Amino acid sequence: MQNQNLENIRESIREMADLALAMLDTTFDGFMKHDLDILSGVLKEEQRLNEMESTIVRSLVGVSKSEISRSDKKDIILLTSIAADLEQIGDYVKDMVERIEIKIQENLLFSEEAFTEYKHLYSVIEAALSDAVNALKMQDDNFAKRSLRDKEHVDTLVEKYRDAHLQRLMAGICDPRSGNMFLNLIDFTAQIFHHTKIVAKNILKLK
Repeated sequence: MQNQNLENIRESIREMADLALAMLDTTFDGFMKHDLDILSGVLKEEQRLNEMESTIVRSLVGVSKSEISRSDKKDIILLTSIAADLEQIGDYVKDMVERIEIKIQENLLFSEEAFTEYKHLYSVIEAALSDAVNALKMQDDNFAKRSLRDKEHVDTLVEKYRDAHLQRLMAGICDPRSGNMFLNLIDFTAQIFHHTKIVAKNILKLK
């Protein structure tokens, strides 16, 4: 019975992971289309993600108080961490949405270089999160390993793009306010990747 309870919780975590990925994709869609309506929908989904995490944690705590194996106890800790990191991803997506809304409302424009750099960074992070989600849904560790593959590359990319931004700022190519918005977006997107890495590592530890 307890194994079935844990399997039900795992399914809820898979749904939570799907939602986190959909939120990231929708946010990027709103960014590309300069569409405030699209972005407002993401904020509603973020509230739902928070509620899902709370429900999952309560359920895991309930299972942990019953007679379970040592292996199940280990999985409960890992599943709690995965749910918490997915919720954190939602928080950073919310931060992105709030910055993009300001960008749209105040008509802050990125340089062509900044726009290209952010699109590339997003594509790398989205692929990593998608792999982590597939690892959960298909119970396939190969996806989790692939999600971790580019961890050094992402940190290098962020540092490279921050340096390139500062050079553009000094050269007068970028407006300072737009530049700050760009830095916010790459930092929040990088944080999503860092939490994705933790999720992937914990997936590999699950039995």
